[in-house]
Amino acid sequence: MKGYDGYQAKKNEGYLSVPPVGVYKAVIQKARFVSADGEKQLRDVIELFMDITEGEYKGRYMEIFNDQKERFGEVSYKGLYRLTIPKNEDEAWRKSKFEHDIWCVEECNAGFHWDWDKDESQLNGKKVCINLRTRLYTYNGKNYETTEIGRFESIKDFEAGKCKTLKVNDRRSDEAKNAAEAQTSTDGSSFTEVTAEVAVPW
Repeated sequence: MKGYDGYQAKKNEGYLSVPPVGVYKAVIQKARFVSADGEKQLRDVIELFMDITEGEYKGRYMEIFNDQKERFGEVSYKGLYRLTIPKNEDEAWRKSKFEHDIWCVEECNAGFHWDWDKDESQLNGKKVCINLRTRLYTYNGKNYETTEIGRFESIKDFEAGKCKTLKVNDRRSDEAKNAAEAQTSTDGSSFTEVTAEVAVPW
């Protein structure tokens, strides 16, 4: 037999889990602008690559990325939040969501104010509170469960314990939902989480 470089007998600790539902202090590590293509993406989007800055899950998204990169090579980043830029003709709720998220960033960063004349890099390094929600979805005919960033929160509301748990984002197909309900009723099994779909910009 011929050995390989770097061999070390050690226990496989399994995969790192994503942070559970809840509100966390975080930082925008990198912002990336993605323009609308008129087909799958109808609006301009700023992709925000986030990570948690305090507590048990500090740095968890980067830990997951590095762990999976070592295991699988090219992987994607789980701490992603898409900030959709509304159009003039868009509904009020779209504009309200964008304005809320930007306001939360401004509140968490004294002296910072959003400037339409600057690019997305003005968000790099900015602190903000993120509210994670459950996301259920179907992939290759199977159901999965993970958490995702649902919205930004006020730092004052976070510190006062006023942030609410967000509604589950259920993206499963109707067929998959029915199958999952039948499976859960018989064997009590649960979902597992899989990787996100966007690669990191660094």
